[in-house]
Amino acid sequence: MDIKKMIKAQEEARQVRRSTANWEFIKSLPPKLRIALEYYIETGDIYNGAKLAGMGVDEFNELRIKAGIIAVD
Repeated sequence: MDIKKMIKAQEEARQVRRSTANWEFIKSLPPKLRIALEYYIETGDIYNGAKLAGMGVDEFNELRIKAGIIAVD
């Protein structure tokens, strides 16, 4: 896969995460969790998202599901 295709795939994944997110729920969260979920939406990086939230990956993944964010590889 070339660089242009990789960039396009990353942008498409970001769009899916953005469009499926429950933004009302996300905005109701404390800043630390909101920022972590927004980071995850933009990057797809669950490990650093969990670290920003101060959670384990499993716990953060549960929060992601509650927020309606689809996991896209």
